[in-house]
Amino acid sequence: MAAFQLIIPEGNYENDDAVDRVIEYVCRLNKPKQIGGLGVYPLQPEYMICQFKAVKNYYGKIAGKQIFHLIISFDKSLNFSIEEIVEMGYAIAAYWGAERQVVFAVHDDTLNKHIHIVINSVAYTNGAYKAFYALDEIRDYIDSVVQAEIDRKWFGK
Repeated sequence: MAAFQLIIPEGNYENDDAVDRVIEYVCRLNKPKQIGGLGVYPLQPEYMICQFKAVKNYYGKIAGKQIFHLIISFDKSLNFSIEEIVEMGYAIAAYWGAERQVVFAVHDDTLNKHIHIVINSVAYTNGAYKAFYALDEIRDYIDSVVQAEIDRKWFGK
């Protein structure tokens, strides 16, 4: 296995409750130290949901794909700690965070620790709608973040 696997869950996320359902699912482990975000105050799932919806309502963009959801599963042989994955979560969220709200949560309930990332399809900066991204660019960016953490952890760089 590579250092990580990028997974795009099935679903069009166009339903009215997509924001609620995905953020509630992502935060379901109820481990606040494993939740983070940019452009939101990641204290409680219901607050993050309200913040995503507030941006959509402000710009009048409540139709279409509501969120972009991805999962990054890490090779267990890398032995990343929860704290290291949370740090990487913030670095990965920065890919979108300058203009979009991003929520993430680290899950440790499977064989491989993984992180769910949820991105608002409406930019808080100008209301621009974007529901799809070039996966090769995302994968390259994530790879740079993960490789930097591997270098730090294993090689002291």
